[in-house]
Amino acid sequence: MGYRLHRSVLVTILLGLFLGTLSWAKPAQAAPQAAPQEATPEATPSRYFSETGHNIAGAIRTFYETHGDLAIFGLPLTEVVTEGGRDVQYFERARFELHPELAPQYYVSLTHVGRALVEGRTGAAFAAAAPNSTGVFFKETAHNLDTGFLAFWKANGGLPVFGYPLSDEFGEQSPTDGVVRPVQYFERARFEYHADASPAHRVQLGLLGTQLLDRSGVPASARKPVARIGLLGEATTAYYGSFAERINNIARGAAQMNGIVVKPGGVFSFNAILGDAGTADGYVDGYAIVNGRLEKVIGGGLCQVATTLYRAVFNAGLEIVERRNHSYVINFYENVAGWDATVFAPYVDFKWRNDTAGPITIYASTNPAKATVTFSLYGSNDGRTTQMVGPTISNRKAQSIPNWQFDPTLKRGQVRQLVHGRPGMNVSMQRVVTAANGRVIHNDNLPSKYLPWEDFFIYGPGVVPPHGVKIVAPAAKPAKATRP
Repeated sequence: MGYRLHRSVLVTILLGLFLGTLSWAKPAQAAPQAAPQEATPEATPSRYFSETGHNIAGAIRTFYETHGDLAIFGLPLTEVVTEGGRDVQYFERARFELHPELAPQYYVSLTHVGRALVEGRTGAAFAAAAPNSTGVFFKETAHNLDTGFLAFWKANGGLPVFGYPLSDEFGEQSPTDGVVRPVQYFERARFEYHADASPAHRVQLGLLGTQLLDRSGVPASARKPVARIGLLGEATTAYYGSFAERINNIARGAAQMNGIVVKPGGVFSFNAILGDAGTADGYVDGYAIVNGRLEKVIGGGLCQVATTLYRAVFNAGLEIVERRNHSYVINFYENVAGWDATVFAPYVDFKWRNDTAGPITIYASTNPAKATVTFSLYGSNDGRTTQMVGPTISNRKAQSIPNWQFDPTLKRGQVRQLVHGRPGMNVSMQRVVTAANGRVIHNDNLPSKYLPWEDFFIYGPGVVPPHGVKIVAPAAKPAKATRP
């Protein structure tokens, strides 16, 4: 049906996409796949370099600190900037690129700064070489790597950090101090041998990031010092009582959001960042109510991730571009009525805009011991404040009789309550965001309308449902929905 899906059908789909998996029974012992490790709250603040007046944050900071830190990459020269349609950040010895279109492990990549700077160069050092007997020969580029350069290459990250050699070792005058010294170019670096330095520092990396930045079209203003990044807003929600499948999906969804950088003026789309969210990504299926029946869908729990991020964005006073409430009141979000956001690709998304002057980094973490998920947003704090007006509840409607559905996969005599019903209601809420000078930036009306939601049970063979309940026929085939 595509985008022509009837609204009543869509609302019914949205209701059950893991909004009602609360159960007071003991949850399953383990999810089909282990959840990833997320950043802990202690690891979330950004890092500020007073020497250049720039920050590193999120996935860039993680990559920087786990692949050599200052000694390998040098100081940051800019914040995250857009160049050639790509978000990048320049360092003295490298340029980091952000690739949201790739898998999370490849979100941060290093530019081939060495290749860019030797393009078109000729000479014996850049010509294809024959293997020698003292080092390692790389057939991919037909160059040798030996002596002290080989030891440094191996000890400091090797191929993922430096790439293949693009030359053999040769003498070159330094563009920094004019001294002629042995050097060797790699795809992402230039090794230099400083004979006058201490033994531990004789192999150093050339300032290729600085050279590339000098040749780029990035405006000089990007190098100017900026303020230290601070906390703009955060939120925590609890998922106590969720089944193992839902817990797995919450952890994976939060991990995919962790470290994402949203540039100034950029619009964050939850669905775009999440991608397919299928079994290949580690998500698992579980129960959801689709058109009044319990069916298996993949990715349940992601609405909790979206709701928690929405609350952090709300608190930070950022521009809300697209948000829709769930069709039913969800027990996980009852602490503040009407403060939730649902997602259902491609029909329903959660989007927000970075309307601050600097980049914003998303940090997400889960605490399995406390059964909570937390989102924190770090960026340039411009002094704005946020006020919530409400919520005000009206037009309450009582829930109807419980629904019972047969599930042949349950054990004989087993009953599970998947939904603890809630009354329907209308909720009015307003958000007023005020700038440091007193000017109102945003004055948002964020109403929510919830339908009454009945208790929903599934039962196995040998169980006779109690009198007076509604018997729901099982689904004829698996649901096509892939995630909430």
